[in-house]
Amino acid sequence: MMNYGKIIHDAWNLTTKCSKLKWLCFIPSFAAVLVFVLEIGWQGSLIIEEFQLFGIEGHFVYSKIGHFLSFLSQHHLLGWAIFAAVFIILFEFVFPSWISSATILAIRQGFSEPEKYVSLRQKLIEGSSHFFELFELHAFFSPFAMMTIAFFGVTMFRYYHGDIFSSIMLPVLIVYSLISLFLNVFIAFAPFFIVCEKRGIGEAVKRSIGLVFVNFGSTMTIILLMFLVNLRVIVNVLVVIGVPFGILFAVSFFAKSNWLSFAVVGAVLVGVVILALTAYLTAILEVFSTAVWERAFTILRIKEETLQTHALSPEEALTPQNDEEIA
Repeated sequence: MMNYGKIIHDAWNLTTKCSKLKWLCFIPSFAAVLVFVLEIGWQGSLIIEEFQLFGIEGHFVYSKIGHFLSFLSQHHLLGWAIFAAVFIILFEFVFPSWISSATILAIRQGFSEPEKYVSLRQKLIEGSSHFFELFELHAFFSPFAMMTIAFFGVTMFRYYHGDIFSSIMLPVLIVYSLISLFLNVFIAFAPFFIVCEKRGIGEAVKRSIGLVFVNFGSTMTIILLMFLVNLRVIVNVLVVIGVPFGILFAVSFFAKSNWLSFAVVGAVLVGVVILALTAYLTAILEVFSTAVWERAFTILRIKEETLQTHALSPEEALTPQNDEEIA
């Protein structure tokens, strides 16, 4: 039986010990938080526009986007905006697979050889050999991500709210969400099979399903522990709620004064600081989560290999000695 307290203790010690790993995950975490906030703001704005809340009528969002693009063009900032968009896309959808591979390798060395120096540059070089497999794995299973399903459901609700959504689409989304939830559970160890044992995607998924199936109780316990420990979602929600309301409050407070421009700049700076702090906390939790799953993967693989080593062949099972032992 696994010692879950020791797993969490060791994972947290490694997280605090290898501070470089947190900064390795910081930029992808910042991009992920920023994209999440933008997606929430985009979906919320379209819902407000669709239902004409707060007196906002149709085409409000797209008109604001047009004004924003005109502002960027007039101030010669369009090129910088395109560069920032490409930068965010790369660190949100492309580079995380590479960084995840390097993080797993660094954590694995940190546990197996704690006295040895962990070179992130070397791990990035080693992790590049697993980049395409992890990228394909994440791309293939991205339609089954719970956030993807949630945003898709909100979009469908915006277009087909009413009887069509409640009677047809909602049951389909619920069933699809349950299937996706179980699928995500059973492929939890696939990245570790790819990185740690250099398996192909198909072999890694198959072995992950088998490992989880045999150790389903242990896997669900780890998932429950990570759900309780990992505060990433709560932090992101607080940012999503706090930053827009903070900006609106600051702007409305100074709206009738000459300090409006300073209020806007100050609110934006505060928002950036909060996003950076959230990204830092998310990076810490990302390293900690990966460490917990790596420890669980190693323990379960040792257990699996031990059982396979001591498994009896059919010929051995028919010998008198084995019959006496079984009796």
